[in-house]
Amino acid sequence: MTTRFSIVLLLSISGILVLVGYLAGVSYTDLMPRTFSLQTATPDSSEVQPGVTLNLPPVVAPVDDGQRYYQVQVNLSLELDRSGTAGLIKARHDTIDRKVMEILHSYAASDLRTAGQLPALRADIQRAINKLLPEGQVRNVYITNWLMIPVSY
Repeated sequence: MTTRFSIVLLLSISGILVLVGYLAGVSYTDLMPRTFSLQTATPDSSEVQPGVTLNLPPVVAPVDDGQRYYQVQVNLSLELDRSGTAGLIKARHDTIDRKVMEILHSYAASDLRTAGQLPALRADIQRAINKLLPEGQVRNVYITNWLMIPVSY
């Protein structure tokens, strides 16, 4: 009798969580990690040529401010000068991840918490990635998701 009750209770709780997630607008794709995706921008009158946007998988880096540890998760979207550059970036993905992690380590945790440092951070990431590319360039770096969580030990 208690096994049946436990199963019914588990299914009821699961059903309620699914219903709440559905009503909150959480979809399956929001819960799964994203992979590379390539999008071409539509040309408009302000651009000289259409850009290609590459979404990178999230980069997670530990950051230390001397008193507390943080986990920084950053999702980047890169605007490329041509679509052929995307293949080079995918081939050098591990190196790019390490460079982004090194850049995040070079900033103080207090600077990473302030919104004013993000343009400088984006410029540093753009320079580091462009140094790794023999052909093609990254025109712009966009931070599409930023999460900084204090970690307690």
